[in-house]
Amino acid sequence: MACDFMFSIDSVRHTKTRTSLRGLFLLSACLVFALLTGCAAFKQPSQQEKQNVSEMTTHMRTWALGRGLIDLPANWDGSGNVTLYYGLDADHSTVEVRVLGKGVTQVRFDAAVDERIGRIASVNNYNFSDVPMLVSAKRETQQHKLLQYYESTELPDVFVHESHLLIDDAYVMLRAVSSNGNTAPVEARLLKLSKEIFKVAPEHAGAGFALGPIVIRSHHDQEIATFYFRPPASDVSLEVYVNALSPGESEPLLVRTKETTKIFLADDYDKLRAGATNIASMRADEFLIGFSNDTHRQLLFLAENYRETRSLNSPFMSFSLSAGGIKRRPKKPDLEVDLVRWSLPDFANIGYKLPRWQKPATPPPVNPSLTDYEAMAVWDAILKSVRLRFNSVAPKTDPYANFRWYSPEKAAENKRILDEFIATGPGGEPWKAEE
Repeated sequence: MACDFMFSIDSVRHTKTRTSLRGLFLLSACLVFALLTGCAAFKQPSQQEKQNVSEMTTHMRTWALGRGLIDLPANWDGSGNVTLYYGLDADHSTVEVRVLGKGVTQVRFDAAVDERIGRIASVNNYNFSDVPMLVSAKRETQQHKLLQYYESTELPDVFVHESHLLIDDAYVMLRAVSSNGNTAPVEARLLKLSKEIFKVAPEHAGAGFALGPIVIRSHHDQEIATFYFRPPASDVSLEVYVNALSPGESEPLLVRTKETTKIFLADDYDKLRAGATNIASMRADEFLIGFSNDTHRQLLFLAENYRETRSLNSPFMSFSLSAGGIKRRPKKPDLEVDLVRWSLPDFANIGYKLPRWQKPATPPPVNPSLTDYEAMAVWDAILKSVRLRFNSVAPKTDPYANFRWYSPEKAAENKRILDEFIATGPGGEPWKAEE
């Protein structure tokens, strides 16, 4: 499409009135504006942008996403956590599941749990007889250790229970809370759940809630999870929120974002795209914008689905991709990932947190490392890849079903008793045939 519009006065040489001449000038001005706008809106991507998109989206890696799967650029890494709900009334209980590490050896696992035990035990509960915050540390197996400690110094009868599991080479932590001394049911639930978690490849997860390298095959009533994905040392990040039984937001995404951008951005942003889309064969909306301040530019892409029914196999999903702002520092190749510090309770984190004057300076914000075209192409590839796993929800056992399998001897005895009962009269005497 040519972006220049030639207008010749010769085309109106034979017009009869000044009014018609003025109308033609207005029409030509509108056409020029439309053509220029069209040229700007349909800017063609460069060859470099096309090559970058091809490298990111041609060979993507499959990740587990709760009851579904998602494909991401091969160099992206991920983490996440899920809270399982047992019961949906006011008396429900929860268990939080986190994957603290992948590729963990038995030696590293033992060292991490021992360090955690030492950190918690070194703090005293000064409001409760000055006893150690750690109540107990038990080893169920070499790959399973169970901790119990006070949640805080304020409540003497509220305890945190943690199961630390090494499942193949995945370090998994289960966390639950008990109160009023009701500790036995919580420990029993953690012990049961610890036997219902397996390490699997995402494509072969089968039934259950998949979280990183593991799948949780427990029968629970609700699950709420958050997943985090990002490239190494990058300003780009993707967050996915999953809520199985949530009714969703009270207003559609496009209505809420319109009000939010008016408040926080004063409507000063570039709307790259907004409207209906599709996520895992469910109707969805998306909202893609770019905005700037005095130092840098940022991209923010949002999407969420709308489903007909609320269930474990049709969860509410919200996606948020951002680019620009703070860039993640590169990982040191000789530094192992910490397995303890970031998941410790606050009271045991003393000594880990550096004073403010010793912390490294916050790096200056950066512009997005992806162009608008690259970010939108990667976003489209990611959303298109989201799909739910077939048979990801296992049917629950019917609590009223009571199947009894009898031996032939027992069946013959039951038949004899039934025949005898039928042949017996009201007074217990055998029936007599009428004459």
